[in-house]
Amino acid sequence: MSTPAELRCRCGQVRGIVADASPDAVNRVVCFCEDCQAFAHQLDRADLLDAKGGSDIVQVAPASLTFVQGQHHISGLRLTPKGLFRWYASCCKTPVGNTVSPAIPFVGIVVQAFDGGRQRADAVFGKPIGAIFAKIRSAIRPWARKE
Repeated sequence: MSTPAELRCRCGQVRGIVADASPDAVNRVVCFCEDCQAFAHQLDRADLLDAKGGSDIVQVAPASLTFVQGQHHISGLRLTPKGLFRWYASCCKTPVGNTVSPAIPFVGIVVQAFDGGRQRADAVFGKPIGAIFAKIRSAIRPWARKE
């Protein structure tokens, strides 16, 4: 069974809906890549990372995601020339999606962007099915190292 899953930025000015949300329609993983960690820090949102530096991400088909409010607040950046396109709500620095290119059709959304956060994501999408880029050195954030 599928249901719509609502997402919103921290201040509520940007809102969206993932249609036909279900564990069968998404991938949910925890990403430990340095790029995801750097993005959270770029936005001053380290609170979105788990204790080991992971980002809990729900990957959805782009056609299932619709922004219904605050589209003018959505900004994007790339941390490296070949990195992901990272979209966020400029009003409150909440990540609202990561994309690669039209050739790789998915949008990665941090679970905290969903109304109800992790608890709601667990109910709608199920628990994460795995981890990606889970190297020990990636779990130690380079900006947190003491030289």
